[in-house]
Amino acid sequence: MGLLDFIRGRSAPRLGRRPDEPKRDSIIFPSLTQIGRINNINGIVYKATPRNLRYFSRTPHARRAINAIKNPIKMLEWEIVPIRDIEWNSELERQAEIVYRCFENPNETDDFQALLEIFLEDRMVCAGALETQIGGDPDRPLWMWPVDALSIQMYAEWDGDPGTPRYAQTVGYGSEFGGGQTVQLLDNELLYMRPNPSSATPFGYAPLEIAFDTIGRLLSVGKFAGNVAGNQRPSIGLDFPGIPQDQLMAMRSFWRNEVEGNGQVPMFASHISADGKSPGMSVHRFYPEGDNGLYLKYQEMLQRELATAFDLSPQNFGIERDVNRDTAEVSQDRDWNQVIKPTAHDVAKALTRHCIQKKLGFSQLCFRFRGLDREDELATARIHDLRYKSNSITPNQIRARFGEDPLDNEWADLTFADWQIALWAARGASQVMDKNLGGGKKPAAKKSNSKG
Repeated sequence: MGLLDFIRGRSAPRLGRRPDEPKRDSIIFPSLTQIGRINNINGIVYKATPRNLRYFSRTPHARRAINAIKNPIKMLEWEIVPIRDIEWNSELERQAEIVYRCFENPNETDDFQALLEIFLEDRMVCAGALETQIGGDPDRPLWMWPVDALSIQMYAEWDGDPGTPRYAQTVGYGSEFGGGQTVQLLDNELLYMRPNPSSATPFGYAPLEIAFDTIGRLLSVGKFAGNVAGNQRPSIGLDFPGIPQDQLMAMRSFWRNEVEGNGQVPMFASHISADGKSPGMSVHRFYPEGDNGLYLKYQEMLQRELATAFDLSPQNFGIERDVNRDTAEVSQDRDWNQVIKPTAHDVAKALTRHCIQKKLGFSQLCFRFRGLDREDELATARIHDLRYKSNSITPNQIRARFGEDPLDNEWADLTFADWQIALWAARGASQVMDKNLGGGKKPAAKKSNSKG
């Protein structure tokens, strides 16, 4: 048996394979077959992610990026509804009530908001992971616990057999030699949500991983700036050509006692040239001073790189230069549509597929966030005004779209054209064009006989 056949799993046929189900011939994650990239023990693949990701996630800029995505989602209302065009019935209502109770209290210590916050936090750092188990209570069968995704390793050769482990939790981040206890987990026992999935790795890449090197450079610059500000180190050196050492020391003593307040300024006594001419005293600057010495522009550039890694606008990181109301609103809408909404959609799909449909077996229900499709009220009002003036909608129909009760008068059920006809009739037109509104000719007005 060759190496490729072993990798494809042909030596161990999949249990429960359907007779008409095809067999995969391509290699799963071929990049992992490189020497040193795949564990030869039980086929476990570990994710070479340093534990420093957890420490980096606690820095101000990384925390701002994570919270900008996590906080709006955890505050959304959620519901359990039928999928697609399936209508409610008594059985679906019973199933939805069971799912709601399971999600409302997922375990002994967490409510759903706490569980969702942990899940989203880990998804931004590494990946979202939840352990799911079925209990004995038929009214509340599903239990869910958050799992540290950095401790999860995978069997890259898993062929879809539900009876064989797909995941393994080990002690020690980023190494298959953790030396501690290993917990085997089946596919239906762990929800592992991969951010930015690809065919090169079974794990995916989280936004914080993408920005890992950038955050490291940002911390280095911040530490240097802190040392500069805290130690008050001078940025210049003084050179006195031809001054003897005793005079230099006397000058230093004078400077230290009479002039210098916060730090010592280096002084040098250089040699006079052969012709006896002295260039005079000169100042040597070691590094920039002021704001340039703190490298604020460089830190701003790194913040913009972080914003790009998280698909956020720079204004989320406090960069508000040249930001007016119009650009701020556009950036806010863009962040919602390109970051918040897709992330919430992925979470809802993962919870639906794994927890509701796979674990509970309720194939006609799904989890859904409410309030994701934010409406531009001004744009909606303009659309309704245009449709009303084009005689395609009535005021009561507009009110129905906003969930408001219809108006109890005949004008609210008229189109704009009918309203105009009635308006001209009320102004005393000689003939009303719409007979339903009291058509017919009106008597001519009598002429006055008065003179003057």
